[in-house]
Amino acid sequence: MTTAETQPAVLRRATLGGALAAVLVAGAVAPAQALDVPPRPEVGAVQDQADLLTDGQEEQLNRLIGEKNDENEYIRAAVLTVNDTQGESIEDYSRKVATDWGLGDDGRNNGVLIVTDMGERELRIEVADGAREVLSDSDAENIMENQLEPGFKDGDYADAFTKTVTKVYDEADPQAAADRAAKGRTVATVILSIVGVVVLGVLVLVWRCRRSTRQIMDQAKREIEQYEREHPGEGISTSMRRAYLKYRLQKPKAPGLNDDPVRRTGKDGIEREVHYAPTFQSWLPLYAVSPSLYSGGVVNASTSSSGSSGGTSSFGGGGGFTGGGASGSF
Repeated sequence: MTTAETQPAVLRRATLGGALAAVLVAGAVAPAQALDVPPRPEVGAVQDQADLLTDGQEEQLNRLIGEKNDENEYIRAAVLTVNDTQGESIEDYSRKVATDWGLGDDGRNNGVLIVTDMGERELRIEVADGAREVLSDSDAENIMENQLEPGFKDGDYADAFTKTVTKVYDEADPQAAADRAAKGRTVATVILSIVGVVVLGVLVLVWRCRRSTRQIMDQAKREIEQYEREHPGEGISTSMRRAYLKYRLQKPKAPGLNDDPVRRTGKDGIEREVHYAPTFQSWLPLYAVSPSLYSGGVVNASTSSSGSSGGTSSFGGGGGFTGGGASGSF
């Protein structure tokens, strides 16, 4: 066979090889498909794309999150249900969604996203870095095992979300966190006390702080009980009790006579002069007018109510989702 006869075959092989190389190069440089992040809830903090909840159940869950946001500044929670995570692991998917939504307060990174993937039957409690100060990965794992997974295995989705959200906020409650920290300090102090008098002094200091806190709490509870006895027709809700206890812990003493009055802006956008309430009875009308100024929490004028959520919004430009939390399945 002559060289002229073999040339077409050589050219054909070269052409096919070049085409295959072009396809491979194109595939290598083609960008990965962007994640189609579900839209952030327009009202409240629940995005039920998998349609697991009735309208009434979703409204109740939104109201619960709103109330908890008013009571607890350390956590901002949201709930998402989907039928698939678009090929992503539930951990990566949860982080991307939470970051895109701006879940949590800006600068505090205190968001917690509870995610359900019905397609793979997977669950995730994604905890931002700031929220991990009061809700550790171990706490998230316990909530996953004791509240979220059992409810989904039983098919009672609304109850599972309600118990999970409640436990998330309760575990991160300032008083609960303080109790856990105090317990940890006490145990550590007992261990270290054998090395000398210095550690013993630390133990005494911790004990005094806890005793002082207990005295303040006991006095506040007595004030509430006395008010209820004197006003039997008025109901004092659990959220009101917690708000007053938080207020009294942060305001145990009246300001000095020479202190300038404090003016702050509530969530309604109105600036008011904040007065000191020495008793529960004097605190109650002030709280009724402006709960955000007399709940013992930090007032953030930039946060706002979200429709039927019944409280502070969970979305304030937060971030810091680097992998904290816990995953599960059902």
